[in-house]
Amino acid sequence: MRKSILTILLFSLTFALFAKDFVIVESDRPHDLDPHTTSFSSDAEILTGLYEGLFSYNPVSLEPQYALCIDYRISRDKKRMTFKLRQDARFSNGEVINAQAVKDSWMKLLSTPNAPYSSMLDIIRGARAFRLGQGKAEDVGIFVNDDYTLSVYLTGPANYLPKVLCHSSFSVVHRLPTVYSGPFEIENMDQGLIVLAKNPYYWDLKNVASDQIIFYQSDDAEENTWYFNTGAADWVYGSVFADKIYDKKALQFNAEFATSYFFFKTSEKKSAKAAFNPWDYDEFRNAILEAMPWDILRSPFMVSAPTLVYPMGDYPTVDGFSYTDPVEAKNLMAMAREKYGIPADTLIPLVLDITEGAFSPEQLQALQDAFAPLGLDFQVNFYNARLYFDVVASSNSDIFSYTWIGDFADPLAFLMLFQGNSTLNESGWQNDEYDSLIEKAASVDAASRSAILAQAEQILLDSGIIMPLYHPISFNVIDLDEAGGWALNAFDLHPLKYLYRKEKTALGPDIVLANE
Repeated sequence: MRKSILTILLFSLTFALFAKDFVIVESDRPHDLDPHTTSFSSDAEILTGLYEGLFSYNPVSLEPQYALCIDYRISRDKKRMTFKLRQDARFSNGEVINAQAVKDSWMKLLSTPNAPYSSMLDIIRGARAFRLGQGKAEDVGIFVNDDYTLSVYLTGPANYLPKVLCHSSFSVVHRLPTVYSGPFEIENMDQGLIVLAKNPYYWDLKNVASDQIIFYQSDDAEENTWYFNTGAADWVYGSVFADKIYDKKALQFNAEFATSYFFFKTSEKKSAKAAFNPWDYDEFRNAILEAMPWDILRSPFMVSAPTLVYPMGDYPTVDGFSYTDPVEAKNLMAMAREKYGIPADTLIPLVLDITEGAFSPEQLQALQDAFAPLGLDFQVNFYNARLYFDVVASSNSDIFSYTWIGDFADPLAFLMLFQGNSTLNESGWQNDEYDSLIEKAASVDAASRSAILAQAEQILLDSGIIMPLYHPISFNVIDLDEAGGWALNAFDLHPLKYLYRKEKTALGPDIVLANE
């Protein structure tokens, strides 16, 4: 049972009195704190405190900065990277973190079934074959030269790799799940409460800004608002009543490096395979795209997304989806039916799985109205948000809704979702030309790389496998006059190492200690 509000309140107020503790209120949800198996942004926030790899995110720019690595060099042919490790790094139990520990961690990631990010290491020679069970561990191009030097042999140039290696999936992990490589360790984990304390062996202990980071879980907007207004919480990224926050400058809005979209699941990813699935074919999917009521679907959101990749300065313009043409939709559907032998009067099932409340009744009715003239039997299944991502993996429905936050500032952060052998590919879609372009992009200069990746995205969009909708806006409540080490950024990721409470009193002079 969840702790009583009074117990949590008294506990939080007690800690709020201490300037070296930092209190965060988040949404109520279970956490997967294994960096090899999770892909949730809410887990990623906590993992920035528990684990560390060769590189970490700069707290302001999120560009890669040295962490366990102190230097690296790239060979003349750009196919070997050699990393020098710091010699003062320790796990939270005092054991040394050396080059072997890095190799062991990456090999464990490659050995973990369905690890979401393991395919990002496919750029390493032999990694893909080993990950798929088609190669041997000794053929993976990761070599320990000495205790503090690691060499990695690549299939092609990968100057973006340090950006990737900031992600928690590529952190150094210990054989014991209760031992950590980052600035904090878990001191207490109870229902609705996680307390992180400083890792006493952390190499940069003097620069860990808070003694403890305390997470409370609550979906009670009234409760969360009161926590912040009284000073019991330093940062809230759960539900609040924004109009009741006393200090309006604490309301932080920012565009995220993210895209929300629908996508089709092909038969490749379905356990129940029909004799013929029309949604495996571009012709049927593109009829849907012409019929989509884009304006109605995007109207509640501030930033429309006609394409998948979040706009970037040097990334070419790609032709996306911005208009609806019911006549063309009917023509395309008629041609698709004729090509594949489906009579005009046969209803074609189209099933959408979404989370409860994700779309309004008006938006869903607009979809129904758009699809009816195409002869579709459109159905919608609703799921609790906590269960939804498990549903995506197991459901035999046709369309799903996703929001993806890019993990590094590069188009590949989005395009990797649809690579044929990507562990992040939930659609099952595979296109050899698309995969070939992404592989080619790894071996050219930066300007050419962007153009090639844009070609790949155009193929993806033209296939009709995805329907981009909008770019989300992050919302946080934090007063930057009273909390330090936190900065607005496009990933909405804020490494815990840098967070701290500035000098202040826990309760303002005019605030009554009561939950009204």
